[in-house]
Amino acid sequence: MDILLAAAAVLGFPALMAGVWYWSSRRSSQGKVRRAATGGMLGVADEIFRPETHQAVQIQRIQHELPAPAPAPKPKR
Repeated sequence: MDILLAAAAVLGFPALMAGVWYWSSRRSSQGKVRRAATGGMLGVADEIFRPETHQAVQIQRIQHELPAPAPAPKPKR
């Protein structure tokens, strides 16, 4: 009986994660464009196991949200 519970847990977890990924990717689709849901799921693993990568992604998001720099003023004559 214990072996069946262990096997169900070992095989059930990847199936559960695949189901959550599929549900999340279907839920976040807009029209014909589908967004990948794996980024959010892997972001948690990056935060725990690869903090440098997680920090780099956060910096990229901040830089993407920053407005474009103002044009340089014209020189006076």
